[in-house]
Amino acid sequence: MPAKTLERLYEEHSGKVSDRWSSYLVAYDRILARYRDEPIALLEVGVQNGGSLEIWSEFFPRATHFVGCDINPDCANLVFADPRIAVVIGDVDSDAAQNSVLARAPRFNVVIDDGSHRSGAIARTFARYFPFVEDGGVYIAEDMHCSYWQEFEGGLFDPASSIAFFKQLADVVNHEHWGVDAAPSSVMHSFIEKYGFRMADAQLSHVHSVEFLNSICVVRKENPLQNKLGSRVIVGSTATVVPGHWDLHSSASYALDQTRNPLTTRKGRATGARQLFHRLASAVRRRAGMQST
Repeated sequence: MPAKTLERLYEEHSGKVSDRWSSYLVAYDRILARYRDEPIALLEVGVQNGGSLEIWSEFFPRATHFVGCDINPDCANLVFADPRIAVVIGDVDSDAAQNSVLARAPRFNVVIDDGSHRSGAIARTFARYFPFVEDGGVYIAEDMHCSYWQEFEGGLFDPASSIAFFKQLADVVNHEHWGVDAAPSSVMHSFIEKYGFRMADAQLSHVHSVEFLNSICVVRKENPLQNKLGSRVIVGSTATVVPGHWDLHSSASYALDQTRNPLTTRKGRATGARQLFHRLASAVRRRAGMQST
């Protein structure tokens, strides 16, 4: 009998309340399929009524640990029939809460951030817990639509929003092509400075992919050797249009020198950002003027 989809588990659930958008349920069947029959450990930031932890325990029948962390002290009153479920009370971005979380499971295969949804907290939580995700694991940030709202430290053109953070992280995936001698963490500098966290280059080298869905960001983690472009593969015996490619078989990629590219250097990047901001601000003012007439 095929395993029940997450959507079906939600339809049948009658225990503690869980609150999720319907599109997440469909997406998670694909995103988390590879872990369903594995002895994984899962961390979920944001417990609320505890229903999602109960459902995850059904979705991952062979998992060893389900750890939830919530700042609300009322969550300490939650009782679960499944002994694999544990709840930590505290600010997930504090050292005390982190120590309590890692005491229950030192490594995780799946981390889901369904916490405060504030941009700074999302960035800090990722920086703090991504190092404890196993290679081959996945880190998911939910409800990214909040990054477009000022009330959650965001805005459509806010360069420090949580979605801007993950967009910048996508550049880390392509670090080998930058064409400048810069550490992976250099592109994250503005976030590190604004939100006060650290991101080691050694850990960033494990970022395999950054995927965006509606209100979800999915970061896959792999061994750094699996995150390289690899060698060129050329097959076939007939090349009547562009001959000579066979000599490139097994060759490595290389980056063109971009040290003189003003849109690559830090100074050029800052200038470009200022110009973009001024253009956007002018457009907003013009729009406001048109609406007031």
